[in-house]
Amino acid sequence: MAALCEYYNTGDNSHSSAVQWLWRAQAFTPSVNHKITSVKLKLWRDADAKGTVTVSIRNTWAGGPYPDVEDDLCSGTIAVSSITTDHAGAWYEITLGAGYDLIADTKYAIVVRVPGSTAYYCVWWRYDSTGEYTGGEFWYSTDSGVNWDEEVGYDFMFEEWGELVVTAYNTMVGSPISWLWEQADYGGAEDCPVGSETSWVWKAPTSGGGEKTPQGAPTSFAWGSE
Repeated sequence: MAALCEYYNTGDNSHSSAVQWLWRAQAFTPSVNHKITSVKLKLWRDADAKGTVTVSIRNTWAGGPYPDVEDDLCSGTIAVSSITTDHAGAWYEITLGAGYDLIADTKYAIVVRVPGSTAYYCVWWRYDSTGEYTGGEFWYSTDSGVNWDEEVGYDFMFEEWGELVVTAYNTMVGSPISWLWEQADYGGAEDCPVGSETSWVWKAPTSGGGEKTPQGAPTSFAWGSE
């Protein structure tokens, strides 16, 4: 089941257009390993706008802030005609094909463009001009993604959805007085012992954390990294 991962989805007070040559992007940094499967964006369109919006996920240049010029990691589309003409915008989910496995604490970018559109008939992406998302930035390209510039302090409205990575080991899952031995999902609702052999607490495991959990079987286990 898909889970909401990274997002910035409140506080929008303006909008920015995307056309054939004018691309928009929002960088983001996942906090857990997961496979991204879709994004939700807050959009509206000019009444006479036509065509298809392409949305993709890209690496950022050398791990830096702006989108790479290389190929998309995954992508999806939405028909322009399905988007509202209300300037307040509405949320639309774009499925990203087979998805892509994202690595925690690595910066990626959601890239939006509208092939075949013109400057007079645009698709608009809502944003917050006092953005407070700390995992990335608002970017734009005026040459179809070759070069990028930042709008400092702005953040687009986005939600990034995906499938959380399941741990590859068995551990104690439950609570101090009632537990069983099974695989634990990263960021799931169930807790397991997390800490070290001599000092631990019950909480949900996290991807790539520095703490350890019991791993193995009820009669034979060792404390290993999450």
